[in-house]
Amino acid sequence: MALPAKFIVLSSTRLAIVLACLFIKSVFASNKLLHLLNNNNSSKLPITYTRHRMRYQTIPLSQLKYGQASQFSFGRFHSATSIDAALTSVRSNGSFKHFCGRDGREGYYASTPLGDDWVLAESRQIAYECTPKDVLAAYLDGENQRKYNTDKVRDITITKMRSKGGGWYRQDMVLKPQRILSGSTGEMRYTQVIRVDKIGSGDYNAYVELLGFDEDSKSTTLRPFDILKVNVNLSQRGPDVDICATGLMKVNRGVVPNLIVFDAAGIAGSMAGKGTLWLSRHFRKR
Repeated sequence: MALPAKFIVLSSTRLAIVLACLFIKSVFASNKLLHLLNNNNSSKLPITYTRHRMRYQTIPLSQLKYGQASQFSFGRFHSATSIDAALTSVRSNGSFKHFCGRDGREGYYASTPLGDDWVLAESRQIAYECTPKDVLAAYLDGENQRKYNTDKVRDITITKMRSKGGGWYRQDMVLKPQRILSGSTGEMRYTQVIRVDKIGSGDYNAYVELLGFDEDSKSTTLRPFDILKVNVNLSQRGPDVDICATGLMKVNRGVVPNLIVFDAAGIAGSMAGKGTLWLSRHFRKR
């Protein structure tokens, strides 16, 4: 018996929400750069970075444009303010919505469809009474990822990319199967490369990028996005740390089919933005 069209759309949309949330959560987890797993035991390593610049880049970024997301670049050493300015052509600061979850997550998130299966997902939050280095260390802790995502994450392996030098890491993620209509996606695997830079006396920037299928022999075709690029700024403000994450993703229509009202509402991107807010809770509960 064929399923009603309304049921198919709602079920598929829910899948998009779950997968997008998973993927962006994994990005924050991905920056568990500083834990190298050896014989299934994680070992904390000193925070390293690829380059150190005393001041943020002052040359403005090119504007992100609707229908041209594939041409946008986050550049390097740009502040959260600089990146925000490059996004004003597709959304305003009024696009951000406040979120306060029962589990203690709190912050602001925004989702903006960009056309051609691209979505912009953003989050802003504050980690209280700590430094950017503290946040980065928590951010890169595999145990934190397991604690906050036990229902979705099966395994994480972080290794140093020694061929590239300090500040480069590879994260291999294994996600548990997710329900899709009457079936299941099966186990999902993918790999991300993370680059860490230091700015000034203590700010950090982490750039995360999904490896392509031709570069990643472990990746499964059932991953929710074909392309994923995320820039995370960690900057000191008084005793606290501002955390701003900006992600560009292209939906994998093999997992998120065209029948979903995805581009119209940006539901998955909204849920993804909320999923990144666990750091505010982590530092509040110390």
